[in-house]
This record gives sequence, structure tokens and C-alpha cells, in this order.
Amino acid sequence: MKTLAKGLLLSAIASASLLTVGAVEANAADIKATVTADNFYGLFYGNEDGSNLNFVGRNETGDGGSSGGYNWSKAESWDFEVNNNDYLYLVAWDDGRVAESWIGEFEIAGKTLLSGADDWEYIVGDDNPYLTDKSTNLLPGSDELTSLIDGAEWQDTVSIGKNGINPWKTIDGVDQEADWLKTASHTEGKYTIFRTGTTVGDLADLPDEDTADVPEPASMLGLLAVGAMVTTMKRKFKA
Repeated sequence: MKTLAKGLLLSAIASASLLTVGAVEANAADIKATVTADNFYGLFYGNEDGSNLNFVGRNETGDGGSSGGYNWSKAESWDFEVNNNDYLYLVAWDDGRVAESWIGEFEIAGKTLLSGADDWEYIVGDDNPYLTDKSTNLLPGSDELTSLIDGAEWQDTVSIGKNGINPWKTIDGVDQEADWLKTASHTEGKYTIFRTGTTVGDLADLPDEDTADVPEPASMLGLLAVGAMVTTMKRKFKA
């Protein structure tokens, strides 16, 4: 009898735990990003002050594209998950020549965010990685990025034009209404850090991350049921 009761108790606890996990996971968002840049970019997500940046991916390190053409000719796609209170970050830099910009489309929990001037902000970073060492063209380090992001005075982005304009023409996989957003001038020798103007949760109208640790009603009922079962079993075995 004790063995059966113990089994029932463990089963109830496991069920309640799954419900609680479901409540926490409800405060995360799945994202599909389709991005390219003239010439280089690195995609990140993290908190507002940049102290917890997570690297997602980047494009080619050289001038050529992996599928032919220039490094900006074909956009890359990335699938990842973020917390609702995270921001999206994109670091972009050029090859020191003429054009400099990036474009992208982000599917967030069934909603679409484009590289539009109204939804992104930017700051100018440190030395351009490509001009510093073309053989490696390394992404800026996380400590360097954090030092620039923390306490930064973000500026409004500038649109060069919609997807389809010269010299880039149409980038497949990116909405026609997406803007090419201007990066630091090639004469400055710097990279640019872009960030969404608000959190992913606000962009997609998702629940506040602050509620992630609070079980939803179904989870709370499950935990109360476990408590009641434990109390009943203790009384039964004492009798």
C-alpha cells in the first residue's frame, strides 16, 4: 500500500512540474531571422544593458558569398529562442568601400518585424574588424560590445531605401517593405551596433517576462493538488 501511495505521489509531482515548466516556457519566443548586410554582420540577442549577449550567427568573413555572388547577395536564416524581455542586436560593418547597410526580416511568435527605421536604434562602435585584420575579420568581443551598450545614447536609424533598390536589388526571403538601414560610413572605419527599440515581448505583444516564475492557474492547481495529496496520505498512514 505504501508503495502504491508513493507511486501516486511521485506521479502527481511530475505532472505538476510539467505544468510549471509550461508556464515558464510560455514566456519565451521562437524567432526566425533572415538577414544580410553589405558587407558583414553578427546577430545577437540579450538584455538591455548588454551584460548577457548571446551570439546567433554571422555571414561570410570574405568578399564572396557562400552560394556565389557577393557576401550580401543571399540572406542567411537563423532559428533561435529568446526570453520576452530580451532585445535583438545586430552588429554590422563594411569593407571600407562605398555602400554600407543591412536588411532583414524577423518572424516572432507569428508576427513579422522588418528592418524598419522606426523599430531599430543604433550606436557607432569601435574599429571595423575587416579593416583591422582582413585575414580573420573577427566579430567584436562580447566584453567590448557590452561596454559600448551599457549606458549608450541610442540614435534613430536611417533608411537608405526599400528591398529592391540598387545596388543590392531584391534580396530573396526578405519582405519588399524591409528597409536597408544605414551603418557607419565607410570613411569612419567603425562598426555599428543596432538594437530593437523595445523588447521582443513588446514587439510581439507577448506576456511580461517578469511573470515567468509565477505558475499559471493550471500549474498552481496542480501544486495545490500535490499538497492536498501529501496531507491526505500522511493522515492515512498515521491512522
